[in-house]
Amino acid sequence: MKNENTQNQNKKHSQARFALTVITILLAILVAAVPGALTILRRADAQVALGNAKSLRIALQTASTECYAADRPFCDASQTGGVTEEVWKKVITDSRVPGDFWVLKTDESGYEILRFLYQEGDFTVFYCKEPLTYEVYYQQAYIQTDFPERTSS
Repeated sequence: MKNENTQNQNKKHSQARFALTVITILLAILVAAVPGALTILRRADAQVALGNAKSLRIALQTASTECYAADRPFCDASQTGGVTEEVWKKVITDSRVPGDFWVLKTDESGYEILRFLYQEGDFTVFYCKEPLTYEVYYQQAYIQTDFPERTSS
């Protein structure tokens, strides 16, 4: 009887060890796979932001051509996005991009876009006409500080 109890205990311990080993292996696989999966998801989001920036470029070019043809101003550094309010609304409507954009540089005429910046979520896309490049950056705030308002004594 004592031998049977010892065998049952050994069997239970073996099963517990096996279960702990399986759980440990599964956790190790999970810990190793999560960073890779997050990288793949971040890369997919970056591709979406890049596609939206390309749509934005086409909408900006269309709007600038229309403004040039109608002899209306295109750029206005004091307005949202660095373009006139009318142009901004048209570009947002035509491109249907969810992010914000800023025209950074135009040619001497003020109608040909040489550089712009597009921001969507945690991604920033820089466009440069010469040489034709798009650069997608993933940004993450590492330090964020809030300064309390100072009261004068």
